[in-house]
Amino acid sequence: MDEGKDNSLIDNKAAMIKFMDAIKDRAKDLPSNSIENTKPDVAVKALWLLSQGAPYTEIRRITRLSHETIRRLEWDHNTTLEKKRKEFSTRYAMAAMEYTDLLFMKAERIHDNPDLLDDISPEKLATTVGIMQDKSSSLAGITDAGVGQKAGLSIEDALVLIEASKQKRAQKVIDAEVVE
Repeated sequence: MDEGKDNSLIDNKAAMIKFMDAIKDRAKDLPSNSIENTKPDVAVKALWLLSQGAPYTEIRRITRLSHETIRRLEWDHNTTLEKKRKEFSTRYAMAAMEYTDLLFMKAERIHDNPDLLDDISPEKLATTVGIMQDKSSSLAGITDAGVGQKAGLSIEDALVLIEASKQKRAQKVIDAEVVE
């Protein structure tokens, strides 16, 4: 018997029950015709998907709820969603660390046996590198908004512009006639 697997199922069921209870508790303060009161299972499903970052279109497809209802659910249950999002975020981060370890193990195997490299497409390698670099920058606090942009002119650029401006002024000749 795999106790870890059984425990995770119990944890998920317990977490879902706790989540549902929080939604039902908040529904007491909502109109009786709200989705939380008329179809609590559908409301909980939509909120569970929202807490995992599912897009509205996917939630609409699964629950058949309108876009406005989903937005209202997100607004009215923001506190509950944020708490659940933090839990999911932690779980996803743990899984990412696990898979990162596996990725490094795979990379070591390929490094030790370069013939295995032929089985990996350049696109997959490039995608992996891009994701890893993006995550590295994110963790280091570097945003991608400024990538490829200069913060300002370098001294050399400024000197070139100043010199060009001086030359333009020197070349301008004003035709004038002296009037007495």
